[in-house]
Amino acid sequence: MLSPEVVMSSPLDRESKSIIENTLLRFIAESYEPSARHQRVRQGHVDCLLHWGLLAQLGVLGLPFEEVFGGLGGASADIADAVTVLAKGLIFEPFIESAVIAGTVLARGRDPEQRGHAVTQAIEGASVTAMLGGRSDVPDQLSFKKTQEGYRLSGNLSLIPFAEQADFWLLMAVDSDGTPAIFRVPRSETRAHVAGYRLMDGKPAADIRFDDTAIPLSTAWVQGEAAREAMDLASRRAVSAYCADAVGVMALLLEVTGEYLRTRVQFGVAIGTFQALQHRYADMHMGLVQAQAITRELAGRVDAATSGDHAWLCFAASSVVERAAKLVGQEAIQMHGGMGVTDELIVSHCNARLVVLTRLIRAWVDQSAASGS
Repeated sequence: MLSPEVVMSSPLDRESKSIIENTLLRFIAESYEPSARHQRVRQGHVDCLLHWGLLAQLGVLGLPFEEVFGGLGGASADIADAVTVLAKGLIFEPFIESAVIAGTVLARGRDPEQRGHAVTQAIEGASVTAMLGGRSDVPDQLSFKKTQEGYRLSGNLSLIPFAEQADFWLLMAVDSDGTPAIFRVPRSETRAHVAGYRLMDGKPAADIRFDDTAIPLSTAWVQGEAAREAMDLASRRAVSAYCADAVGVMALLLEVTGEYLRTRVQFGVAIGTFQALQHRYADMHMGLVQAQAITRELAGRVDAATSGDHAWLCFAASSVVERAAKLVGQEAIQMHGGMGVTDELIVSHCNARLVVLTRLIRAWVDQSAASGS
């Protein structure tokens, strides 16, 4: 049974939330108009950092960071609300991966001076950080050993979003005793085998292998129990944010499909008047509502350090959202007919994004469950 005392209230007032929402809606309308987005996709190579500087200017990148760092001090619930809005634009920028997941770990660095500098860079959009390791969905993780000169890293990682586009990597590794540590290294100066590719939704990812890679002592960002706690929170925020992303995409599909049912005419009437399609659309709506409810519940509890609800709530959210995403995505395609799978319609892009999101949610929820057990 849920414990109401662990629900975290938002530090942002209603006016601030409204300003953020309107800012994001305007950003999507101006920068992610569907035809313009489709044109970027057709070019083959998508610049996923095209609007990164603009997001920084709008203050969006500061949302996950506390005010002491110059951020907006948003809670996970505020982050989820922002992600839900951005999801309707199917944006390419790594807001979740860099600002939310990696940003959570950046803000918990052990050295105050290094931490302050890194977070300032993140808020200003001067750097992009990718989180490598920390997920338990892959059989191989990173291991490290300490030497006189620094550390040596070994291991394989798969499906790391924006790994090649990042300026810095946060590397989660464990030593022979199982003690965790997180290292912050410049990507361009770190020796690793990187195999990049593009995901179904057009975003970049990579598989990475470290073969006894040497890194300096100064790269140690946070170690021991502090590293474990930072990774636990980052994992929960990852699940929450990706679920919110899926909810936003599903909401867009409901809007697009509803409009299509009202305007597509067969046998002299709109197909939305057919009872069979009305029932199927109602099922889509119920799936979205259920996903919204569990995602909102999860987002409100992510930041509670003492909550015992984290593990099962992450599992519940992933299960409900994944089921709803499959239903909404497939039904939207079915109702649009053959056009639903073409690149010209936003429906196919939404469904591709949902497929990727369910994979990412599943990857992070394993770590969240492990940390809550």
